[in-house]
Amino acid sequence: MRISIACLVLLMARLYGVMAREALHTAAIHYHEKSRTLTPPNNYNGWVNPEDLPAMPQCIAQQNQSAWLNAITECTAKQCTSYFGFICTHQQWLTELCCLTIAFPSDVLESYLPYCGRSVLAKAQLYLWIWNVTGRTWLVDVGDANGLQNLSPASLAEGYADLSVIYNAPSCLTGSVSAQSMERFQHVVASCMFTGTTQHTGNAARPWEYSEFLQSMIALDFETVGYDLTRYSIRDGDYIDKECFCNAFTVDLKSEPCLGSGQMDLTKERLWMNATCGSMSLPGNWTDKLKTTEFAYIPIEDWHWPMCVADMPKQVIELPDQCATDACEIDLDGYCKVKRAVDRACFCRDISYDSCGGLCQIFETRIDYINWLRDLCGNVKDWHGLPHNWRQLAAPTSLDMIPWRWTVKPSNCSNSAHITRLGYIRPTETCASNGWKLRSFALVNIATFLAAFLSLQKVMRRIARDFPRHSRPWCWLFKGIIITALQLLANWFNVFLVQTTPGYKDVPLFQLMLLWCSIPRPAWLTILLVGVQPFETMNFSAAGSSLCAEVLLQFASSYYMSTTINYGREHNLYLGGMEGAERQGLAKIMYDGALMWLLSISLALAQLVRTTRRMNRLVRFSSLDLLKWQRGKQTIWSIAEELMT
Repeated sequence: MRISIACLVLLMARLYGVMAREALHTAAIHYHEKSRTLTPPNNYNGWVNPEDLPAMPQCIAQQNQSAWLNAITECTAKQCTSYFGFICTHQQWLTELCCLTIAFPSDVLESYLPYCGRSVLAKAQLYLWIWNVTGRTWLVDVGDANGLQNLSPASLAEGYADLSVIYNAPSCLTGSVSAQSMERFQHVVASCMFTGTTQHTGNAARPWEYSEFLQSMIALDFETVGYDLTRYSIRDGDYIDKECFCNAFTVDLKSEPCLGSGQMDLTKERLWMNATCGSMSLPGNWTDKLKTTEFAYIPIEDWHWPMCVADMPKQVIELPDQCATDACEIDLDGYCKVKRAVDRACFCRDISYDSCGGLCQIFETRIDYINWLRDLCGNVKDWHGLPHNWRQLAAPTSLDMIPWRWTVKPSNCSNSAHITRLGYIRPTETCASNGWKLRSFALVNIATFLAAFLSLQKVMRRIARDFPRHSRPWCWLFKGIIITALQLLANWFNVFLVQTTPGYKDVPLFQLMLLWCSIPRPAWLTILLVGVQPFETMNFSAAGSSLCAEVLLQFASSYYMSTTINYGREHNLYLGGMEGAERQGLAKIMYDGALMWLLSISLALAQLVRTTRRMNRLVRFSSLDLLKWQRGKQTIWSIAEELMT
């Protein structure tokens, strides 16, 4: 009898097991037919293990979870999962799926949605959880989930920023609260944060558990909002949804968080808010008093001195250190990057053109110094450190164009003849005009020419008588030296007249004499004819003397000619260096003339060699003619003696 009863129990258990398997299979198919993606591995007739439910969404985990946990707890009960006949051999806490559909009505989600709805990604994550668990395609109201199924990068209307940008914000901003919601800055950032991909923050294998002690469900894990909800991928990391943050965090325009924390913190705050939320989140004059390196502050690494820095006084060199401070260099994203910089207004307040002398007021270094001052302080308010004639000083002056450091001008100063490049000369009397100066030099040359012309006839008569004597080389060389001496004597006399004029006593004698040797002379026309027109013995001596004198005078003028050429080369005057110079036309004539002189001298030397050879041939021919003349004379005397005898 006992054996029969035992067999009956085993048979009933067998039948119950078959029925249970069929029920589980039916429930699983029914769940799939509702188009849910949740497919738990163990389904006990509509009851599933809590750990098989999706992990809690991020936005729920960041809020009060009580209502959420209560809803799941209501659908969780201890169920028998194993029987021996009619006897339950194993029980565990399971959650009923169909109950969850009822446990999460609109009123439960309504309290969570304002926070979860800040970010479109967080809202989409919440929607997926509800859809997977309940099969519902809306959250609170029908249609409020439209578009959440097909997100794209364009769904983040204002874009996103790396979470590290919060380190660019000053502490006075990160420690403040939103003007509207009074929500703390850090909490708003957390609500708008997402990761590159969805990540688990706890026990991913067991996200839920029923606590018998608390008699409630507890969450052991939650999922972060991931950018992969847009079906695109970005680099792993933490990010901020800009639109979410800017809508949730606002600044009181009349009482900004960093308004009383100093200019540097205020600058960092405004730059951060502008880069993140745009200028609409700031006052209209938010750019005023910003401590940035765009103009008002110069980064230390970008600071540079003019070429005359070696001649600058110590107090000027120390100014950058005295005016050094921290300033914001705006990076590519618009945030503040703290840099050590020089306060432009502070530096310019203590410097002017007269602060530096020496090289800073001489030619190219002066021009560079003025341009440096203009670039540095020209746009600083109330700065007037340049002289009234700075435009003239910013270009080569007439004194800069002179290759030597003296000039012929009257002055009250005893050392006025040796002036610096920027010396100012106050004339004591009206100077002679350039026309009168040219006429005076012309008179000297005309006098020389007339003297040579008036003595021409006498010379011609003597040439016939003294032909053999004048054809010797030492004769025209001696005459050339005499002509040179006369020219130098005339120059000395002219300089003497200049020095005796009141105000000109310090004009250098020797330098001016050499300079006047470079003045064009009529004798140059004679030199040009040497070797071009055939020479007779009669005009050989005059040409040779003129050539010798001109060679000596050109040698005397070579000092200032070579000085001019070298000065023009050193100061780049032949390659555009005199652009915008005072009296540019005259200066160009002088330097081009010096260059032409060098070319002419080179050609003249070649002509001199050629002419010297011709002179030697003339002397040789003249010697032969003299020998024939002497022989003829002896023959005539011999014939006369024979006739007398």
